[in-house]
Amino acid sequence: MSVSRIALPRGPLPPRALRRVVQGMARDGAVALDGLFPLPLLKRLRAEVYRRHHSGELRAQGRVRDIGGRYAAVLPFRGPFLNKAFYADPRVLAMMGALLGPDFCISSLETVISEPGAGRQHQHVDGPMRFDRLVGGKKVPYRGDLSDLPPFAVSLCVPLCDVDEENGPTAIWTGSHREALRPRPPGEAEVGRRFPLVPMAGPFGSAFLFDFRVFHGGTPNYSREPRPLLIMVFTRSWYRDPNQNEVFPSVVIAGKDLARVPAEHRPLFMLAPAARRPLWGARTS
Repeated sequence: MSVSRIALPRGPLPPRALRRVVQGMARDGAVALDGLFPLPLLKRLRAEVYRRHHSGELRAQGRVRDIGGRYAAVLPFRGPFLNKAFYADPRVLAMMGALLGPDFCISSLETVISEPGAGRQHQHVDGPMRFDRLVGGKKVPYRGDLSDLPPFAVSLCVPLCDVDEENGPTAIWTGSHREALRPRPPGEAEVGRRFPLVPMAGPFGSAFLFDFRVFHGGTPNYSREPRPLLIMVFTRSWYRDPNQNEVFPSVVIAGKDLARVPAEHRPLFMLAPAARRPLWGARTS
């Protein structure tokens, strides 16, 4: 069992390839992509992540979550990450428009570093949405079946090295994305029993998309090198990632850098403080 692997041309995304992305995401909750970003750009991105990792800056300044020997940290849109060939590749925008509708934005840019010796990560989904309500001071989830909702958040994952069974690919339980929004979501054993597990391995230069609702988890890193993964999350404009509740901002870009972003792409950064227009001054009457 595997997910759809789609080779992308350098020019505009052909309608057939776009249909394969949409169909693969609907069926499996994930697709693999070959040829998305040019290797020179990926090497610059990798060098920046390694520099920040080895200097300790990511742990000191980024949003850090230690998960079994791996950590995640927010990255700023600066340097090579401010290259529109990265954040606004036309094929990526076409895919996100087809999956999320025309009104979407960037929710976060993170790197996940799996250190040598990292263990198996617990099976999880990144962002279930249950429309919780407060009733008598108690949080009560919506009890209906939301499994037919279209995607509301999609992660674009870009490994910054070759990924194989030794250094710990992301494992995805394909087809499980609809189950997270059932009235009673399945437990880990049921997910493992009902849905095939696919490790998202591939050479440097490959990438993959996954629906925020799909069950997944990191696998052990048996190698002697860190395994860096770049993750840019795109969401419908109304959705807020609950994983970012303790972080502000989740989209980091300076005002001077946002001014360099072409006008047609600035809506992608609508969640960044630099993109917000103040309505009142510091003093009001």
